Amino acid sequence: MTSRAAILAVLLLGTALPAIGAEKAPPVPVAKPATASGGLTTGSTKPAEQKPVTVEPVLGGSTLGVPPPAAGLMPNADDLLKSGRALNDEGEGDQAFGAFQRGLYLTAFTVAISRAERGDAAAATLLGRLYGEGLGVKQNDKAAAAWYQQGALAGDPNAQLALGLLYLDGRGVKKDRAKAADAFEQAAEWNEPQALYNLGLLYLDGTVRPKDSEKAASLFSKSAGQGNIDAQFALSQLYAEGEGVLLDDGISTMWMAKAAKAGHPDAAVEYGIRLFNGIGTKKDIIAAAGWFRRAAESGNPVGQNRYARVLATGMGTPRDPVQAARWHLIASKLGVKDAWLDDFVSKLSDADRKAAEIAAERWPAGG
Repeated sequence: MTSRAAILAVLLLGTALPAIGAEKAPPVPVAKPATASGGLTTGSTKPAEQKPVTVEPVLGGSTLGVPPPAAGLMPNADDLLKSGRALNDEGEGDQAFGAFQRGLYLTAFTVAISRAERGDAAAATLLGRLYGEGLGVKQNDKAAAAWYQQGALAGDPNAQLALGLLYLDGRGVKKDRAKAADAFEQAAEWNEPQALYNLGLLYLDGTVRPKDSEKAASLFSKSAGQGNIDAQFALSQLYAEGEGVLLDDGISTMWMAKAAKAGHPDAAVEYGIRLFNGIGTKKDIIAAAGWFRRAAESGNPVGQNRYARVLATGMGTPRDPVQAARWHLIASKLGVKDAWLDDFVSKLSDADRKAAEIAAERWPAGG
C-alpha cells in the first residue's frame, strides 16, 4: 500500500498553473498533468480544455510596453481578507474571459490590462496566466509572477495559488517553499481546494510549517469535500494509517473509491487491492480485477503488475497466461519487479512467451 512518504514525495514534483475563474464566464481550465502519486496540481475534477476557435499572433516584447507591477512582500491572510476580491464590473470583465475562451488572447490581454490597472484582481490573474503560458504575448515567467502577485495582493485565491506554485517551482521568482506555503495559506482562507491540499502536504512534511497530521487531515478533508481527487486519495491514506484521524478502514475505502471513480490512477490500484482483500468493504475479486485493468490501461505500473497477477491466476478474471506475461513485461520495464511473475513467464512455452514479448513491445500504441 502506498505510504505517507509517497504522498509527501509529490512536493518534489513540478506543477502546472491553475485555471483562473470568473463569475459569469469561467475560463478554460488547464489540463491536469499526469503524476505518479497525486502531485501539486491545480484541480483534479475540472473538464478537459476546450479547443480555441482561433489564436491571435504572439506579440514580441515581454510586456507590450506595460510593465508588470513590482513584486513586493505578501500580506498576511487577515489583510487579504479585508482587501476584497475583484471589482467584477458588469459586462467588461466577461469580455476578457470570453475572449480567452475563444482563443482571442490578445483581445483578452487588452481588456484585462485596462481592468488590472484599476485594481481588478481577477484581471491581474488572467494576465499572469497569459504571460505564464505565452498566450498572445511572449512567455515571461517574471511578468507572470508579478501579475499573479498583484492579483494575490488584491485577494484573488486563484492568483495566490498560482503564485505559491511558482515559488514552489522557482519559476519567475526565487524558489522558496516558505513563501509558497504563505501563498497557499492565503488561498486556503478562501477555501480554494487545491491550495487546501497543497498546504496539507506541507503540514505533513513539517519543514516550512510545523508538522501537524491533524491539521493536514483537516485541510485534506475540506479539499476532498470539494471533489479534489488528490486530497481524497491523501485523506484515504491517513484514515488507513490512523494518522491525524482515527484509524477507520471503512472511511479510508470510501474516500479511496471516490478518488478512483473520479480518475485517480493510484487510487484505482489501492481501491482494487481493498476490494480484492475485503478491506473496509465487501470482498469482490471480480470488481478488483476490473480496477486493476483500468489502472493498467491508464499506464500505472503497479496496476499493471496487479493485473498481471490476476490474469496469471485467474482470480477475478479468466486466466490468460499470454496477457499476464505481457503486462508483467510492461510493468517490469517501468520499474516494478516481481520474482513470482518472472518464474511464471519462464515456464511459458516459447510461442506464448514470444507472443507476450511482441504484445508488450507494441504497448501502448498497440493497445
